[in-house]
Amino acid sequence: MPVILRLILLILLAVLAGCGSHDPVWHMKAQLTLLQLQGEDAEKSHPDDYASITRAFLQGQLLLTEEDDEELADEQFKLAYQKGVVLKQEVQQLKVWQQEEARQKKIEERAVREEEERSRLEAERKRQEELQEMQKSVQKKKKNSEDNEQNNHVAQPLSYTVRRGETLPQIAAKPEIYNDVALWPLIYRANRDQIRDPYQLWPGQTLKVPRNFTREEALEARRQAHRRAS
Repeated sequence: MPVILRLILLILLAVLAGCGSHDPVWHMKAQLTLLQLQGEDAEKSHPDDYASITRAFLQGQLLLTEEDDEELADEQFKLAYQKGVVLKQEVQQLKVWQQEEARQKKIEERAVREEEERSRLEAERKRQEELQEMQKSVQKKKKNSEDNEQNNHVAQPLSYTVRRGETLPQIAAKPEIYNDVALWPLIYRANRDQIRDPYQLWPGQTLKVPRNFTREEALEARRQAHRRAS
């Protein structure tokens, strides 16, 4: 029969029998202490100590009921009680330690959750910053593209007024004219009535700037410019 069941049975027998003519003080104190230790689950937390107290109590119970030796029984009950008091203190200390450990665990878990949340917010902030940088980059590229497109669509005048020191190659090289120095013969052909030498122009001359020329005419102009340069 397990010790705990035997103990309970003996306690019940003692209660039913009224403990005969003897009711030692240490017997009641030891019995109460054992019941308190049972309520504290001391058998699970301190099995060896609890078993030692139980043995002392059972020994006292046997001495009292079977041998009728009240003095020796009292010594066992006193021993069981004293050990029980010490064990109760240890059980209480264990509970305090377990409560503190549980509190520290909650603090650590909360700290971990807070750190995870902080890391998540930091990652989200960085992601938003990267997204904003990407948007800025896209907008910048779009603006540059629009600016380049505007630059590529420079107004193309149909005439040009010569400035001091300019020559036809210099005029042809201007972005608003042809942006190509080799196309100066196109202007020369269109203004033969007022140009004798493409490298000698008069300030204030208004020259016609041909626009609707063919690809062949452009090729011929480049060949002529090349021959002149040679």
